[in-house]
Amino acid sequence: MKAKGWFVSALIAGGALFSVKTMGGCLNKAAPDQELAGRLDDLCEIARDGAAKPEAGVRALGRYMVKHTGDLLGSFGDTIALIERVPDDEAHDERARLARERIQKPLVACEADWQRFGEAIEADPKASALVDKAMIRLNRTIEILVGNQRLTLRGLPQELERLLDAAAR
Repeated sequence: MKAKGWFVSALIAGGALFSVKTMGGCLNKAAPDQELAGRLDDLCEIARDGAAKPEAGVRALGRYMVKHTGDLLGSFGDTIALIERVPDDEAHDERARLARERIQKPLVACEADWQRFGEAIEADPKASALVDKAMIRLNRTIEILVGNQRLTLRGLPQELERLLDAAAR
């Protein structure tokens, strides 16, 4: 290849690398625990907004969960895999603690929002009926998949926190 060809190839490769890096491509991809924390922030926003309009909030939560449950579970699994790839035990434990802090931060920050959302749902018969129907169906799915485990909307953040605490031990 001639010098001009090498120069054009290098320029194209450099431009591609720059655009991937600045456009949020894989070189700038957030750690999976950060992605998970971002999703939990999204859920907090839904809960915060849903307290004012509970039926709309329940529907928004349902749409979000249908669209992003795989992302949530994937980020959680990717976080575990990332941590387990750290060879040094001390560094491994430190990375796990960092992940726990990142994941728990939005859960703790919006606990009151979830409480208000839950109270608003309980006070709204249509919203309450939507949640009851969704939880019965979800619990049935979980029971079929993994056994008898009951979830509630209000208890979801605490249950996630409990699971994270158990996993951290």
